[in-house]
Parts: sequence; C-alpha cells; structure tokens
Amino acid sequence: MPAIRGSQAALTQQLFEVARLRALHATGLLDSEPEEAFDDIRRLAAKMLQSPIATVAFIDDARVWLKSAEGMTCASTPRKESICHYTLLQRTPLVVSDLTADERFANIPSVQGESGIKAYAGVSVRDVNGYPLGTLCVVDLVERPFTEEQVEILKMLGRQVEVQIALRQRIVQVDELTRTADALAKDLLSSNERFCAFMDHSPVAAYIKDQDGRMRFYNRKVAETFCITQHDWLGKSDHEIWPSELADEYRAADLAVLAQTGLVEVEERTPAPHGSHLYWKSYKFPFTDANGQRFLAGIAIDVTREKCREAELETVKEELAARSAELRRMTVTDALTGLPNRRGFNRWLDQCVSSASRSNRPLSMMMIDVDHFSVINDIKGHLAGDAMLAELSRVLLTLVSPFDHVSRLGGEEFAILLPDTTAKEALALAENICRTISQQSGMLQGMTVSIGVTPWTPEKSGNMLIEIADASLHRAKRSGRNQVILGTSLEALRSDLSPIPSVLDQTAGVDTFIG
Repeated sequence: MPAIRGSQAALTQQLFEVARLRALHATGLLDSEPEEAFDDIRRLAAKMLQSPIATVAFIDDARVWLKSAEGMTCASTPRKESICHYTLLQRTPLVVSDLTADERFANIPSVQGESGIKAYAGVSVRDVNGYPLGTLCVVDLVERPFTEEQVEILKMLGRQVEVQIALRQRIVQVDELTRTADALAKDLLSSNERFCAFMDHSPVAAYIKDQDGRMRFYNRKVAETFCITQHDWLGKSDHEIWPSELADEYRAADLAVLAQTGLVEVEERTPAPHGSHLYWKSYKFPFTDANGQRFLAGIAIDVTREKCREAELETVKEELAARSAELRRMTVTDALTGLPNRRGFNRWLDQCVSSASRSNRPLSMMMIDVDHFSVINDIKGHLAGDAMLAELSRVLLTLVSPFDHVSRLGGEEFAILLPDTTAKEALALAENICRTISQQSGMLQGMTVSIGVTPWTPEKSGNMLIEIADASLHRAKRSGRNQVILGTSLEALRSDLSPIPSVLDQTAGVDTFIG
C-alpha cells in the first residue's frame, strides 16, 4: 500500500484531530470539577515516581487543561508551549532526563531559567476508541533519570486514567440510551420486532421484568454473557435464575425501583457462567405500557475489568502505604537497640516541651554516656561493643516508667525524657541508674556511666535543655565519671558554680570492666 504523502497526509492528520477533539468534548471532562479518582492516580504517580509535580491533563485544540495537578498553580497552558503536546500522539512514553539538552523544548518558557523544569516522564491516555485525549505525566525541577520500573508504573497508572475515561464515556452512552429508551418506550413496545432488533444490537445488557419479577425480555448481550438462549429465562423469576440470597437481594432492589418514578443507578454482582463473578453498573427505571401494566426496565454495563483494575490499584496503594509506614518507622528508630534515634528523640522532645508548656507540668531530661567506651571498643571489638550497648538499652528501659522516653542519640550516648518529673525526682532516678549500671554482672560487669540532668522551665526551649544536659554530662566526665551532675543553666555550669548534688562510689574502673 503506498504511503500517504504531502497534502493527503496533512488532510488525514487534520481529520484525525477533528475526530479526536469531538471524542474529547463528548466526554464532558474539559473544565469539569475535580474528581477523587483522578486525584488519587495523580498523587500515586507523584509518590511512586518521587516527583514534586504530577498532572492529569486533557489537550484541547489550543490549550492543555489540567484536570488534576500537584505542584502547579495554573489551570491551563498554551498547547504549543507544553511538553504534553509532544507526548499526546506517542504510543510509547516520553521520558526526558534533561529537558534543557533537548532542542525540541528549547523555546518552551517553563523549561527556561534556573527555576524551570528539568526532567519529564509522560504517557498519553486514550479513550475506548483509541483516540489520545490527554496525558499523565510527572515533572521534576532537577535533572534526573527515570528507571524502567518507574516508567512501567507510570504506564500502569496511565491505564487507570483510561479506565476512568472509559467509565465516563460509557455513562454518557448509557445516559443517551436511557433518554432514548424512555422517550421511545411506548413506540418500541408497540413494535416488538423493531424493539428487539434495536436492543440486540446494543453493546449493553438490557432486560424487562413484570411486576411479579418475571423476565419478559432480555437482549442478545444477556444471552451471550450467561451462555443461554434467548428463550431460556423468559417467564422465570429471579429465584428460578439465581441463588436464593442473591435472588432476594435483586427482588428487593427491583421493588424499590417499581415504587419510584425515575431512574435508579445501582452496582450489582452476578455469578459468572464459569466461576468468579461479573460486576455491573445498572440503570433501572419503571414504566407503564399502553395497557396500563407496570414493568421494570434495566440497562447494565459490564464493569468487571474496571473493578479488577481498581482492585489492582488499591493493592498498589496498600503496598505503598505499608512501605511508607515502614520507612517512616525506620527513619526514627535506631537499628542496633530498637530505641528512637536522634530524629525520634527530637520529635519526642518537641512534644514533651509543648505539653509541659501548655499544662505547666514538670519535665526533666538526662543525658547518659558510657565511661571509657572507646577503650572497650579497642580491646573487645566493635561487635562486642554493639552487643553491650544493646544490653544497656534493655536495662535502661527496666529502670524508667512506661511514660518516659529512652533514646539512643548515637555512639554510646543515650537520652531520657521524663514527663511529669521534677528535678529532685529526676536526680534520684539518675543516681539509681548510675548505681544499678555499676553493679551489673555478665556482659555489663564493670560498666559505669556519667549522667547530666536538667529540669525544664518555661524560658527553656528544647535545644536549651539539650545544651544544659550535655554540659552537665561533660562536667560529670571531667569530675571523674560514674556520677550524676544536675545543671539548671549554662552560665552556672560554665562558671563552675553549680553544685554536685551526688557523687557515687567510683570504685568500678576500666580494668574491672575489661579484665
């Protein structure tokens, strides 16, 4: 077949664009209100491809209109100034890791300048007839590659956008069919042959039941779907066709429709001929024939594939949520001890200081450091040192209340936040910790710790608490270790005026610990 060239090619492209725009406008998506389904897909695309900007866009003749956008402030952009213009007619994803190096986008304003976009990945989204209506894309403000897995995810999410477009088109088709059926119901019923021919060529399942729930008509789509002839179900009730519980459900729904005067939309599930289930979006309405008899008409769209895709998307969302929760947990947890790490400690500190400030309740804090731990690591090795720190964290948890927060800040340094605890109570607890650690047997035999304690007062921020507790800890170290120092201000500690309220017995030494 000869290739289409010159004016023929231009005419073909023009006709295709006219048909594409007609299909787009028929969906009613342009300038429509935000919809959660599109927003969910867009949010999932941004999260899974780790991009600050993601959009679902539909492309008119001269503009790109954003149905759902994250990281964008405008509702539309000129088509000729949009990268999505290039994506629209591609069957494969458009992936550009450095837009500034691609001459196609040299004159696009959004790419220019240091603050412009730098990386792009997008796929075209099509309707049930294959017309490209828009794009799903993610954009980054820095140059970056997109992995094959990320591109596959983008393609999968693009198919989910197509599912939403298909549902919209089918609903429009059903609305048109319903309006036509309602307007022509009396005429169609008076000409059974014409009515049957019309319904048998319909792409949707259609049926009519009488007031007693018996099937008076069903079209070829119903017969083909359930592998029956076009006479098998005639005159039968739901209880003769379906399992008892399902038949009760259908009958109750039909009676509710017959009691009304307008269209009722419902979602239904039926057993499939070969196992599993079929899912339907059904539109039911009552009508009265020329003889005054009451009937129920139903038009149903098979949405089984869409349901399966929704289930797949929900599974992906659940997996992503679980993965995100695990990542959040890992970012605030020390891998060695299972205690909160420095980031987790900072969160607890902010919460504790805020709570104490609001309630005017006491709050204290202590910083704990293992004495001579570098010597222990040098002699016994880092693996043994790690095991001892893990055991120390277990012991510390047994010495505090369930309302206290023990964290490992790093190395051999620990911190404890003590809500509803006065300076005197914190000092007594610190002395008990210091004494108990020095009396441990087994793995911790011979270990001692130095502790700095400070109480919170309204003028102190969380950072000030850390500074004072740390300064108290260092004074305990300088004063001979294996002891507790209470500090109330940095000035007092620096001037060495802060008294030492308690010095424990320091007989346990490094030789005992490592012997």
